[in-house]
Amino acid sequence: MDQVTRSTEKGPIKWLVFFLESISALTLFSLMTITCVDVVGRYLFNSPLTGSTELTEMALAIVVFSVLPIISWRNDHVVVDLLDRFVPPALNMVRNYLFNVAIAVALVYLGKRVHILAERSISYEEVSEYLAIPIGWIMYFITYAFWITAFMVLTLGIYRAFREYRLTTIEDAQLKTGL
Repeated sequence: MDQVTRSTEKGPIKWLVFFLESISALTLFSLMTITCVDVVGRYLFNSPLTGSTELTEMALAIVVFSVLPIISWRNDHVVVDLLDRFVPPALNMVRNYLFNVAIAVALVYLGKRVHILAERSISYEEVSEYLAIPIGWIMYFITYAFWITAFMVLTLGIYRAFREYRLTTIEDAQLKTGL
């Protein structure tokens, strides 16, 4: 986690991160429990847990989309920066700015599309096959995760792009003056 996030993870963001991490942790624990019960039931009692596949699929969606905003906020993405040393800082800033805007636009669009699917799923009363769990509510969760992530990418990502440019130019100036 970089210094920007560490120093700014306060107030509502701190509580949002805590809430999303709690959802993810509880879901992972539930996933582990489901898997253990299913395996023990399948091999010891020849009776697997009914609907374990559905629960696993839903739990995985919840885990992935609950940590997506946190990963974006903390800038914990996998990054390949092989060419960053050879590209001028101003060009890096423009590139980072454009990437963040493009990613935010894509996340808003995906959220809109998933929201339409969630509304349709709720209106059709679509449920899972074995356990009859309404699928639309998980789609709504995914929608809001996309939108929260887009907000975080747009605000903090653009701030980071300008901050990195400013720090790089200050470091370059200090190297030239010999400080």
